[in-house]
Amino acid sequence: MNKSTINKTLWLSGLVTGALIGAYLYKNKDDFGPQKEKLNSLLGDFQALVGDLKTKLLEAKSEGLEATKTALQSAKDKVDKVK
Repeated sequence: MNKSTINKTLWLSGLVTGALIGAYLYKNKDDFGPQKEKLNSLLGDFQALVGDLKTKLLEAKSEGLEATKTALQSAKDKVDKVK
């Protein structure tokens, strides 16, 4: 699978999952009425967690990119010295 297909699959699965969860919560809204504040708190915590995860993934991507650049430059320098 190429990167584009994986991204589309993940996006579509997230959309479907969100729709299913929304439908379930709407169908059972009377059961969740007393727990609405707790559910809102949990959703807020989840959003914060996803935001932190996104930040960490972006940092890891940047670090990996820099490490790759450094390794390639080092390899190039070694090849240039051999010539």
